[in-house]
This record gives sequence, C-alpha cells and structure tokens, in this order.
Amino acid sequence: MKKLFSILLLVVILTAALSSTAYASSGIGIEPGQPMPDFTVTLTDGTTATLSELLKEKDLVVLNLFASWCGPCEHEFPDLDAVRMANSDRMEILAVSFEPADTIETIAEYKESHALSIPMGIRGDALPTLSVANFPTTLFIDRNGTVGLVKVGAFTERADFESKVDYFLSPDYAGMTLKTEKAFNLTGFVIRALLVGSLGTLIGRWGIFRKAGKKGWHSLIPVLNICKEYSLAWKGVFGLLSSLCIPAGLLCNALGLPYFIAYILYVAPIAIGIPEGIRLAKAFGKGTVFGVLLGIPGFKQIGRMILGLGKAKFRASEAEVAA
Repeated sequence: MKKLFSILLLVVILTAALSSTAYASSGIGIEPGQPMPDFTVTLTDGTTATLSELLKEKDLVVLNLFASWCGPCEHEFPDLDAVRMANSDRMEILAVSFEPADTIETIAEYKESHALSIPMGIRGDALPTLSVANFPTTLFIDRNGTVGLVKVGAFTERADFESKVDYFLSPDYAGMTLKTEKAFNLTGFVIRALLVGSLGTLIGRWGIFRKAGKKGWHSLIPVLNICKEYSLAWKGVFGLLSSLCIPAGLLCNALGLPYFIAYILYVAPIAIGIPEGIRLAKAFGKGTVFGVLLGIPGFKQIGRMILGLGKAKFRASEAEVAA
C-alpha cells in the first residue's frame, strides 16, 4: 500500500508540473503588460493597416490571429464582427491569418463568403516576434499601445468578448492589464492526460497481466497492451477500436474538420471502456461502480493500479461469466 501511495503521489506531481508549464504564459512571445511592437499588415482590399496609426484614432485594437481552416475561429467571427460594429467609433479589430498556406486571395474569399466587415489580411513579413501555435489567439492592445490581454482559444460566448472590450473602453480604465487566458483546449488536455496517465496505467496493467497469468511486458507495448487487457474479460477488438479513437480525433483536429467530430472521438473510448471496466472489475471481485470508474479518465489510471498492485486476485471464471 505504501508503494501504491508513492506512485500516486508521483503521478499527481507530474500532472501539476505539466499543467503549470502549459498555462504559465501565453507562449506567443509577448505577455500582457508589455508594449506591442508596431506592425503593418496588408488587407484584402489592397490597403494596409498600421498599429500606431490606428491607435491615433482608436482606444482599442484587437488583433485576432487565425487560420482559414480553423473551426473555432469561424465560430467566433460573427460575434467579434457584431461587437466591432457596435463600438466602431472607439475600437478596431484586425484579423490576420498566421497560416503560411493562406494567401491574400484565400482570405479575401473567406471574408466574402462569411459576410464579415472585420478588416482581414495575412501575416506576410509583419509580426515577426510572434509565434502562434493555437488558433485563434487574440491580443487586446490598449490606447497606450500596451498588450492588455492575450486570449489563447476562441471566445465561445459573445458576452465574454463584449465584456473584455467594455473593460478596455471603460472611462475608468487606467492601464491595468488582465492575465493571459487560455480557453479549454480538449486536444491539449487529451495529450497531457495520455502522457501523464500512461505512467499509472502502465504500472497497473503490469500487475493486472501478471495476476492474470499473462506476460507483464505486454503493458509496455502501445495498442497491444490495450487489446490484451480487453481480452481478459471482453474482446480485444474493442481495445483496438478504443486505442484508434484518440489519434483519429487528433488527426481530425489537425485537418481542421468540425471540432465536434474530434470531441465525439475523444468521448468514444469512454463509452467503449465503461463496459470493459465493469467486466474487468467483476473479474477482480469489485463492484459495478468501481467498473464504471475504470472507464473514466482520472480514476481509470488509479483504478488499474489498485487492481494491479493491491490484494485483489484475478478470477478467470468471473471474467468468463462477465464476458
């Protein structure tokens, strides 16, 4: 039991370390409170927009960095456009594509097809100090030319974006910047959960396989270990399907397909894993609730360590009955 708690503590520490690293800064090369370097971008109508010139007329410039294939970008644009039109006398939004494959013609067609009034353009040689890995990323640049807020991820609600605009346009605004915000990124969460959770799962499966009379080294081989575990109390083919869902979801996200497809693929392993978890739990003399938890991320890893390192014994007959 002492060994089990030590392993659990290690997993918790690793999770905290990865989380704090991922959310410590915006990661784009500039943070709230820093002055925004002047830049000029070419727009789809053939004109240019320069930050310093815009700030002579506006109290707020919102720089939205996007890609033409980005689903969340497409989802938030109507709300950004509506708020811009309501505050056009005091603010401006510049939507700049950071996708190297996007051309000025591509963005012009994008703007027209989406009926947007927001000035749009491409990065070109502008904004060389910024490095954007997540789309959309939005910077709020206040009247002093200071970055007041960096938002990584889409605004899912118009009211959220509107409240930020109202804050920087408020008569009481005295240059107090806001902290970097990161929208919940399910893909990033899945990757971190896989990296950290795989440690606990590996250790747990090692013990589970040994108790079931299988070779423990099976737990070290990706995909095979999932299939072997499912075969203990169900069918290995379900383990194969479960293991393929995550990379399929990541691929959908990378290809810019509608994000709900990736979400469905991320959830599918849970739907497949719960029945398997119930059968596995019964094979170790555990109840249905414990089995359901074995299919839920978080307890999934801990539960396997309990089965693999604890006193519970594998009962082949119970596995056959459950299957």
